[in-house]
Amino acid sequence: MEVLDGTTIFWLFALGLLVGGAVKLVMWNTTVNLVSNLVAGVMGSVVVGGLTAALQLPGGLLFAFVGSLSILFILNVFHMESQKAH
Repeated sequence: MEVLDGTTIFWLFALGLLVGGAVKLVMWNTTVNLVSNLVAGVMGSVVVGGLTAALQLPGGLLFAFVGSLSILFILNVFHMESQKAH
């Protein structure tokens, strides 16, 4: 992934949506809602994938996958539940 063109951005969006949906599927009732997971997955994938394309690093989709997972981990671990849920 050397340039940040339309095809690369599409694959970054698709990867972020896939990872966000998979995280929601794996952690069913303990995480934030589906839309928040999808948005965070796409944002993490696009930001990290864009940085790897700008820095000309190889393995951009792999870095985007790891970046998306890390953003989703941070979002879901530090999610505060209301007192009614306990």
